[in-house]
Amino acid sequence: MARLMAGGLGLSFRQLLEACKGSKFLDLELRDGILGGFALTPIGRMLRNNLKEEFRRGEPGMAVYEGSSGISLEKNLRFVQDTFATDLPFGIAVEERFEDRTVSLNENYGLHLEEGSLLSCSYFVNPTMSMEFMYKAQRQRKIWWMRFACDPGRYFISDLRQDAESKVQSVAIKARFAGEEVALEQLELIPGSVMREEMGDFQVKIGKSSRKITPNVLRVRQCVELATLEVILDAFENSGTSSVRIHRKLAPYKCGIICLSEADPSQLEELRDLAKHLSNVLRKANITVLDCSSQNGSSERSLNKQLRHLDSIAVPYSLLLQEQSLQNGLFQLRSRDTTISETIHISDLPDYLLKIITS
Repeated sequence: MARLMAGGLGLSFRQLLEACKGSKFLDLELRDGILGGFALTPIGRMLRNNLKEEFRRGEPGMAVYEGSSGISLEKNLRFVQDTFATDLPFGIAVEERFEDRTVSLNENYGLHLEEGSLLSCSYFVNPTMSMEFMYKAQRQRKIWWMRFACDPGRYFISDLRQDAESKVQSVAIKARFAGEEVALEQLELIPGSVMREEMGDFQVKIGKSSRKITPNVLRVRQCVELATLEVILDAFENSGTSSVRIHRKLAPYKCGIICLSEADPSQLEELRDLAKHLSNVLRKANITVLDCSSQNGSSERSLNKQLRHLDSIAVPYSLLLQEQSLQNGLFQLRSRDTTISETIHISDLPDYLLKIITS
């Protein structure tokens, strides 16, 4: 497996983008400083949706509520306060759709999107703790990106900037690809006084006292299409296009099923029935599975072809069903990243697979 190396004798940033062009995840056109014609394949859309779900989870140990982009921030706040009676800090996550917009990657490149979505999470914080909260949040967002990456060392936090007039402070989470820096997320700490127009007269009681305060707002923004492109760039630069090592939590399909019957091809039908049953079991456990059993045959060549296909679309685990699986219930579970297989029993599904995927 060839690795796409960056810098020096490796690929330039433009060549890395070319590797993404026409891939099994997306397509794009490279113009003068603009990436146009951006389109996600069905597998790419699954990756994007998984990224959205992970973003919405918010920071550990903090309540994050799903807001609506169709109503004002003030109305979202009122709903959360009246429904959940929550205390500071808490967050409201919103997805906003947009059309015909160019999102900046850096000073050299922009990503033009016919349509896209902007994810934002507004955290409402006690003003006396807002700076500490921001420093903690930016570290957590950097770690969030590192956790899903093939190369965790590529991520960093930009210098803090402050607008002299509004006092809004901002930083960006960035990544380095083949000598280019790409901005992934923006964090802004906005004083409550600046947010009055959006929040209205929203205030929160502090502790057991009757005193109310206007919270400051830490807003985290992420363009989900740019985030999807970044995950693919990270995987292609570090593992190549033949085996795409996207993190198991983000991978579009968590598991693929392959059948192989070398001695008796007629048993393939029974194995395919078993594959359908296991697919249903895994899907009921919310594990996305790609059943490749209808495409399999009775040769080692067929097996290798299917494994290469699953590796190329970032499927982290593969189940290999063989003739003995019909007698003893045992099958091989192969890891994409190590290419090592272990023998497990059908009765261990889906619990065992859930455990290793979510670990």
